[in-house]
Amino acid sequence: MSERDAQKRAAAERAVEYVRSGMRLGLGTGSTAAHVVDIVGGRLRDGSLRDIVAVPTSRATEEQAR
Repeated sequence: MSERDAQKRAAAERAVEYVRSGMRLGLGTGSTAAHVVDIVGGRLRDGSLRDIVAVPTSRATEEQAR
């Protein structure tokens, strides 16, 4: 992972700290947003987040979130 990608991943991790179960979450488009989708998806799978309603801004983000 490049330094730039590591910084984007760190920014995504920080942003996801504000996400709580039951929230409606806008999912953006781009490389940093892709990290957010990965992190939120992992937390939904492990049960640390529940009942998230996500609204993607692109078909690519929608596909990734599935």
